[in-house]
Amino acid sequence: MASRGDEDSPQQWIGRQLLGPLDDAMQLARRYREVDAFREYVGARLHLMVPAGLLMLVTALACAATPITLLVGAKPAAALAGLLLAPLVLLGSAFVLVYVFFSWIEERSLARSLGHRTTPVPGRIAHWLRRKLGADLGKAPRVPWLLAALFVVVPLALLARVAPGIAALLAVLLILAPILYARLDR
Repeated sequence: MASRGDEDSPQQWIGRQLLGPLDDAMQLARRYREVDAFREYVGARLHLMVPAGLLMLVTALACAATPITLLVGAKPAAALAGLLLAPLVLLGSAFVLVYVFFSWIEERSLARSLGHRTTPVPGRIAHWLRRKLGADLGKAPRVPWLLAALFVVVPLALLARVAPGIAALLAVLLILAPILYARLDR
């Protein structure tokens, strides 16, 4: 039986889930500044980065608009809460989307620098995408699941209640973006 000192308290677990990705993002930014191959990889693919960045921006704005669209028209206190939550959701969703994307990009850069894959054979879907579409997705990126749920998944799910077409379009584009990127990044 483990002692209480060996187990994380719920507060420690939540703190690690919320603050760990911030530390990881700072390390990722440091590696971008210090590793020439990573910077060169990104610079050579700006034509692919810009559309991906625009998609992340539009998605973050849609996530930020969700609390406003849901709560405006309700009681004044709820409308104020929606307006105050919007910037937090905007920053959180932008952080998650950019962090996951650049984690993936770093892995692609590393694979390119080493001249081979950095992971074992991909799963069935990745194998099918590679064989049929010529899109090698490589290793899955690091995802801060708690932050992703709070700032991307939940807002998009709530957006689907008020604007299902927009939410569905964004979901499809977010799924297709890495496939298209990998297909064009040869």
